[in-house]
Amino acid sequence: MKRIVKSRRGFALVEMVLVLAIIVIMATVLVISVGDYINKSANISNKADSLRTSTVGNIREEESRMNDLGFDRVSTMSSSTTS
Repeated sequence: MKRIVKSRRGFALVEMVLVLAIIVIMATVLVISVGDYINKSANISNKADSLRTSTVGNIREEESRMNDLGFDRVSTMSSSTTS
C-alpha cells in the first residue's frame, strides 16, 4: 500500500481569516484603551490649568485688596528683608 503524504505548504484560508480577526479585535481594544487614557490625561490637564488660572486670579485679587487697604507689596517685602 502506498501512503499518500500531503505536503502542507502555507496556511489555509480559514486559518488566515481567524488570525486576521484576532488581530483586528486586539487592535480595537488597544485603540479604545489608548483613547480613554488620552481623554483622562486631557481632563487632568484641563483641571490643572483651571486650578492654576484660578490661583493666579486669587493672588491678584488679594494683591488688589491689600493695595486698597494701603499695603504696598514692595515696601512690605523690603521691610521684612531688612529686619
